[in-house]
Amino acid sequence: MSDGRYSLTNGFVSEARLTRADIAEMPDACALPRRSGEMVFHHEWERRAFAIAVSLAEQGQLEWRDFQQELIRSIAAAERNNPSEPTRGYYESWLLALATVLQRSGVLVDERL
Repeated sequence: MSDGRYSLTNGFVSEARLTRADIAEMPDACALPRRSGEMVFHHEWERRAFAIAVSLAEQGQLEWRDFQQELIRSIAAAERNNPSEPTRGYYESWLLALATVLQRSGVLVDERL
């Protein structure tokens, strides 16, 4: 499957097709999961969460650097008690970071607040 910007096949996204180096080359704790250099998605919702964040960044609705910092905090919180057994997976931390940044910027409004 391809959307013109990313090549999606068998749970992988071809890095060569990513349009922004700051997204493709996220360092350290927030680095994208990879296998043999290719991005890995184990479930369809992970691929969609990735695509939503990238799309919002490309549209100027999300400041990527803010998102990266929040992702690092989210991953650190999940690994606080035991880094080898985090309390949530990478893309669960991704979604939490995305929701936090979007709420903070006013793009996402929780009617229950």
